[in-house]
Formats: sequence, C-alpha cells, structure tokens
Amino acid sequence: MDMFDFEELVAEMLGISDDQREDDDCLEDAFYEKFEISMEEGFALAQALLPHTVAVEAGLSGKAYHAFVSRKEPVMLMKMEAVRDGVERDADAGVAL
Repeated sequence: MDMFDFEELVAEMLGISDDQREDDDCLEDAFYEKFEISMEEGFALAQALLPHTVAVEAGLSGKAYHAFVSRKEPVMLMKMEAVRDGVERDADAGVAL
C-alpha cells in the first residue's frame, strides 16, 4: 500500500476525476477542506484503520486482504494481505509489518 493507492481512495471518496487530479493541488486541497488534516496525516490514519476492515477475497488469486473497496467498481483501492499465522503482510511489497 502506498500513497498512490490512498490518493485513488480519496479521489473516489470526494468525487474527483482524473482530469481534475492533473492540477497537483486539487486533491490535497479538497481533502484538507473536507477533513482539516493533510494527506500525509490521512494516509497514516488509513494505514492504521486498514487492518480493522473486514477481510475480502481476491477474485483471481483467492488471497484474503484487508481493503478499502470501491463503491463504483469491483476493485480494492487500498489493501494489505490479511493476517495469517499472526504475521501481517503488506500486499504490495510482500513484507511482514
């Protein structure tokens, strides 16, 4: 999970299109107006909340992930592999957390 995944989540939450995101400050400004925290603080909060989401199974791999999912499409916007054997794994890096 990285900042790009979080930006995708925020863009969907706030209804910001890819065209609007071409303005580098659009997403950060809209996020601050809505939540009164920076994107970096929001990312840290999302990372802390992610393990508390319900695990979902990926359609192709069958792996279980904690994820924030899109309300528009059947995709995971921000994910981490679900805990197995007491070890959390970052879904994108495959690294134990």
